[in-house]
Amino acid sequence: MNKKKKRTRRMLGVLTAMLMLTLTAEASAYAQQPESNPSAFVELGSAASGDFTSGPRDAKEVEAFLDAFFARAAIKQKAGAAAVSVIQDGKVLVSKGYGVTDQTSKSPVDASRSTFRIASVSKVFTAAAVMQLVDQRKISLQDNIEKYLGGYKVTNPFDSPVTIEHLLTHTTGFEVREPADASYLFDDTQMPISLEESIFDVFPPVVRKPGTSYMYDNFASRLLGYIVQQISGEPFGSYIQKHLLGPLGMASSSFSLTKDLAGRLVTSYDAANNAIPAYDLSPREWPEGSMISTASDMALFMKAFLSDGRAADGTIVLSPESVKAMSTYQMVIHPDLPDMTYGFESPVDPSNTNGEAVISKGGDIVGFSSLLWLLPDRKTGVFVSYNANQDLRNDLFTAFMNHYYAGRETTFSQEGFEPQPKEVLSRFEGLYSDLRIKLLTKVEATGDGILMVSDVSGRHQLKQVGDMLFVDEQGKPLAFKEDADGRTNYLKYSNLYSYAAKIPENQEGFPDVSVSHPYASYILGLHSLGFLPDDLSKPFHPEQAVTRGAFIHAFNAIWSISESANPPLFKDIENSPYQKDIQAAVEAGMLNGTGNSFFEPDRPILREEAAVIIFRLLTGTGIRLPDSTAVLAPGTSKWAIDAVSSAVVWKLHGPEVTESSGMFDYGSKRALNKQELAALLFTMLLPQ
Repeated sequence: MNKKKKRTRRMLGVLTAMLMLTLTAEASAYAQQPESNPSAFVELGSAASGDFTSGPRDAKEVEAFLDAFFARAAIKQKAGAAAVSVIQDGKVLVSKGYGVTDQTSKSPVDASRSTFRIASVSKVFTAAAVMQLVDQRKISLQDNIEKYLGGYKVTNPFDSPVTIEHLLTHTTGFEVREPADASYLFDDTQMPISLEESIFDVFPPVVRKPGTSYMYDNFASRLLGYIVQQISGEPFGSYIQKHLLGPLGMASSSFSLTKDLAGRLVTSYDAANNAIPAYDLSPREWPEGSMISTASDMALFMKAFLSDGRAADGTIVLSPESVKAMSTYQMVIHPDLPDMTYGFESPVDPSNTNGEAVISKGGDIVGFSSLLWLLPDRKTGVFVSYNANQDLRNDLFTAFMNHYYAGRETTFSQEGFEPQPKEVLSRFEGLYSDLRIKLLTKVEATGDGILMVSDVSGRHQLKQVGDMLFVDEQGKPLAFKEDADGRTNYLKYSNLYSYAAKIPENQEGFPDVSVSHPYASYILGLHSLGFLPDDLSKPFHPEQAVTRGAFIHAFNAIWSISESANPPLFKDIENSPYQKDIQAAVEAGMLNGTGNSFFEPDRPILREEAAVIIFRLLTGTGIRLPDSTAVLAPGTSKWAIDAVSSAVVWKLHGPEVTESSGMFDYGSKRALNKQELAALLFTMLLPQ
């Protein structure tokens, strides 16, 4: 494989990892669940004989359960290396590795030595650092964050400031900011930027009233780390080492990839089974996700947290009050469907908690996925990390909860509630846009107490079980939220880590795009999502051609692909206003250029070129599967046929695509205009 193909595959992996936390929840919500039989993962004649449905108790039995789980062929296919720890009532029942650290040496994974990138599980430690400062009264949860920004003024049109609590609960109302592809340093000659630079170079505006909506927010957690640094006067990583990891005895953990930890880091592999090169990060320490650790070290954290914040030697790392605050859901869209504590989030699968109170934190970064979940009332904790971006953690969570807590059922219902008539449920109808990645969910009232919901995972029928609560055919809950005037404005369903906002139905048009315009739904839909900054009082010019640079700018905005500060790969983009967008798309594996290191940013983009770029993202990230079954009329370049045909099958177009005698005329060689761009981008976000 040549270097260019390796780079494309690797950077698509970066983008996939960015979307992983959201899309894993959506895709796996309807995947076949592991066996519900409590003993399905324990071999006959093992130490499992007896009743273990009130939680793990016997170390041998827990080890037998885990051995059987990780011995399954389906689990081995999802990851070649994993490490897991289970603690109960202050005791480590199991801390064990499975698989091999790499395919060359085939050394077995050692839970106490083999290191993993634990990704966003790092956020728990950042939140704990903040709560330490709260314990010391150096900071208040209600403080306006501007107090710690050195004079920087947040762009915020609302009368409510963004507070420390909003950062902790991911309810800031910030516009989306994700780590850029350039934040992954695969070249050891590249120098990382500082934490401060990474904050103020991309500081987002507030676009929703703080405290009113939940959206998984990497930037919020990064900003918390910077604030810890500002208040303590210590570099973020040094603070964590001195005040958390050191006192807990976590000697194999760090927010920096030290030489020692790098030497013990498990190797990850891409879809083609090529080893993913070792990489560093920029900035080197991400408060939201750069921590490296072992399963045994994570057991030390779980023990202390579930012991009211007291380390093994008696050192108080967190006050009992802070532990309780971090264990209590502070933001909920519905009591049965919580959002965030201070640092933890809802269970990875709320329908399989079996009536237990669970807090959890998942994490994904290129080549690694992890999950930490705790049952505070049971003094029980589980941590798992593995060398792949797969949903193995969902399988383990379901298997563990069904095995050890099968005595109760998860129920989403309001006693005595009578489902409402179809005409009352019509208030929920409409399109809802995910706040983080903008994919759309369609809601239709189809009967009394019945909704039909379509999203990236398919179409689902849901029954009403409460005033704002519905449950689908597999027991997955959906909750709505209303504003102060009683209008439905948000829902939460298959994406557990972000609300989806309702798109306004009666929208004002442009002077040259009335509500009856054939492209009005696409143009005004994108405008309501904030992707068309055009002034509604001025003409939109719907038939104006779109340049290649402008297309990439619009495309990147929808997928939160941050601008790149790296030198441009193409010779002719240095003076383009879209230089940073184009370079970012190159690094994400979206672009090849036009040959001889040129991109032609000012040339109108052809419709087939736009289709290929979108095809690469949707198929490369697994959002959609290629489907080139549409028969095309002559006129599409050979290299674009699969993409254009799939775009037709996926209906990623407006009324400009016509059919005659079973053949579709996509107009592949025509320049894409603004109204067609709106249709392409808006339909890309719609459910299939």
